[in-house]
Amino acid sequence: MLNPLTRCVQEYALPPFAQLRPDDYAPALRTAMEELATDLEAIEEDLADPGADISWESVMDRLEIIDDPLDRLWGVVTHMSMVANVPELRTVQAELEPEVLAVQDKRAQSVVIYKAMVALRDSSDWNLLTPEQQ
Repeated sequence: MLNPLTRCVQEYALPPFAQLRPDDYAPALRTAMEELATDLEAIEEDLADPGADISWESVMDRLEIIDDPLDRLWGVVTHMSMVANVPELRTVQAELEPEVLAVQDKRAQSVVIYKAMVALRDSSDWNLLTPEQQ
């Protein structure tokens, strides 16, 4: 049976709050962290190629897509810890927070991604982007 948190992320659905158990959180979060780390490596490899296509789609869209599952799941954990503050959930949050922050920091501090963003900003395509994208 698929973890209900993993399923809600895959289906872009709201979490089934009434069905969630404390042991659902850690496996879903670990899967999302592993996928983010793998996807981040792939993006960095693509963007590090001297002939890489640097565009909104190849940089920003891809980052948004890979960030979404972990962001959504961690949002559920923090929300539930505020509204249903039970010891088991506090334990999961305390144990996984350093891991979540580590993978988010790796993404946020990527030199390859930073250079791709600078290249995008310096490209002629920059003026074709909407103000929100800029």
